[in-house]
Amino acid sequence: MEQARRHLGPKDAGTLKALSHPVRMRLLLLVHEAGPATVGMLAERLAQPVGVVSYHMRQLALHGLVTEVPELARDRRERWWRLVPTESVSMTPSEFVGDPVGRVASRATMLQLIDATAERMRDWVNGMHTWPPEWQDASTLARKGPMRLTAQELSRFDEELDDLVMRYQTLGENAGDDPAERRPVIFFCYTEPIGPPVSE
Repeated sequence: MEQARRHLGPKDAGTLKALSHPVRMRLLLLVHEAGPATVGMLAERLAQPVGVVSYHMRQLALHGLVTEVPELARDRRERWWRLVPTESVSMTPSEFVGDPVGRVASRATMLQLIDATAERMRDWVNGMHTWPPEWQDASTLARKGPMRLTAQELSRFDEELDDLVMRYQTLGENAGDDPAERRPVIFFCYTEPIGPPVSE
């Protein structure tokens, strides 16, 4: 089933504000990575009270980011949540230039994503030697560049990276080998121009 792409713009300040909360950002990333989970499972993973997690999941649901999965519940008290199927969630920073509230909310959301990603990277580095050697060596932590590019070329670079990630996602989904040989893999990309801003 083809999944929609969701673009967050100036009209989505409420959603961006919801994502700027550290617990909500981590809950969203956890459900994205692990799949459907109960509030209890999520609370245990994040070391948060069940009531706190339940509240934040409802807030994410209000903004269409997660949804309940009642068919997985074994009784009326058990509540399962999953990510709303979305191919990608994107923002265009320049859209918020004339929107002070949106600019603050979008920046706060991006900073929360950076914090959650850095936390995840630290956890990996601290525990990587518990994994088999082939996984330790296949995983990467590298800084590449610099590349001399125009803004248009950098956009094209990003599009080609998206295509590459989609190709390997399809490879994993269609593979017929032992599922134990395949594990979810996280890919995080960050690019920025170096030096003073270019004048218009």
